[in-house]
Amino acid sequence: MRCRFPLLFVFAFVVTAMVPSILPAQDANNPHESSLVAVSGTRFLDPSGKPIQFHGINICNKSQDQGYTGNISSADLAQIHSWGMNAIRLCIFWDGLERQPGQFDTAYLDRIADLVRKAKQQGLYVLLDMHQDMYSVRYGDGAPAWATLDDGKPHAKVSNWGDSHFVSEDVQAALDHFWANSPAPDGAGLQDHYAEAWQFVARRFRDEPAVIGYDLMNEPFPGRKAASFQVAMLTGLSASLAKHTNAPHPSTEELIKMESTPAGRRKIVTWMGSMSNYRAMLRAGEPIMQEFDRSRLMPMYQRVGRAIREVDSRHVLFIDPNMSTNLGIRTAVSPIVDTTGKRDSEQAYSPHVYDIVVDTPMLDLLSFDRIKLIVNRDRRFSHDFRMPMLVGEWGAFYLNPAAAGATRTIRKILDRAGCSEMFWAYRPTLVQWSGLEALKRPSANQ
Repeated sequence: MRCRFPLLFVFAFVVTAMVPSILPAQDANNPHESSLVAVSGTRFLDPSGKPIQFHGINICNKSQDQGYTGNISSADLAQIHSWGMNAIRLCIFWDGLERQPGQFDTAYLDRIADLVRKAKQQGLYVLLDMHQDMYSVRYGDGAPAWATLDDGKPHAKVSNWGDSHFVSEDVQAALDHFWANSPAPDGAGLQDHYAEAWQFVARRFRDEPAVIGYDLMNEPFPGRKAASFQVAMLTGLSASLAKHTNAPHPSTEELIKMESTPAGRRKIVTWMGSMSNYRAMLRAGEPIMQEFDRSRLMPMYQRVGRAIREVDSRHVLFIDPNMSTNLGIRTAVSPIVDTTGKRDSEQAYSPHVYDIVVDTPMLDLLSFDRIKLIVNRDRRFSHDFRMPMLVGEWGAFYLNPAAAGATRTIRKILDRAGCSEMFWAYRPTLVQWSGLEALKRPSANQ
């Protein structure tokens, strides 16, 4: 299960038969023609130079025992295409790529390449997503055990494992070491290893037209600063309640205690139904997360982007903002530049859109006003920085029959924003879900 409060988090599988190639015939008279998907302002261009939007679904096997791929057949991929989708976001894992420092697993990459080939045969583009939840295989998925430097700190037992970001000292310490590029056991920096893992992937797929590009890190998040972000948000709520209500209001300390119980969380989310309260919370937490973006997240993205560009100058680099942006916090990420300060021409913005109640028993409190705020802020960033926007994740309703209507409404919000999007997530039993009809499109590329 993911935890969507204080923030939000999952798993899935996949599988397909043969359909015409997704690659259009090239036009020698088109000045934008390329052998790969490209970027032009806020639009994606297909290999023939025509504008294209991507509508698809996430495929994510988080099982180390199954080699992070499992039993993925062509039949499921064909089914995805039959729903009118034209793309998948395929999870890959650092632990699968580099099980030991500096030793890269070609067999794992062969399996990923085989999945890309199968997707291509079924008319699907592929976005490769370096996935992580709580940073490491020790706590969730992502980094190898050798890259997890937790200083021997304790791990807190929590009912919703995503809460570990806020209370588990080992998770926080491991994240802080990654953001500091601390030395791995072989003496090289953790981020340097991560960049080399991405370079290993990019070298393999640099000429593959079915690959849209590289999502550099799924839902990055700070270490110890996560706790201060949570406190700041609740302080903002307390101040807003004091301003807008005449009745006694809880202090920050009381809200922290409430947040630890189901009944308390439900009351807090009820207060968050007021957009004035919600905006106050976002304003209070924003400086902490924006400072993380500038001082930690962007330097990592620059390092990884430059490593990829040493072997692949053409595929699109996707910037996934920190996880608080899922809630509506305005991001402070910026375009990737080369060593001379020149902006990379092939990059896109890939936020996620989740209301605070997703993955909780409080779906009845879902707010479309909150979702609209999140999407509008992401769309503003896309236009201000002239990047195409692809929502890498939304949904996470897991066959809940009560979510069919919400799925339909959220898809309309995303369509009105004019962005590409990937639903979370595929599983074979999705065909049994009443919300599936809301995901279907008349045909691929629509």
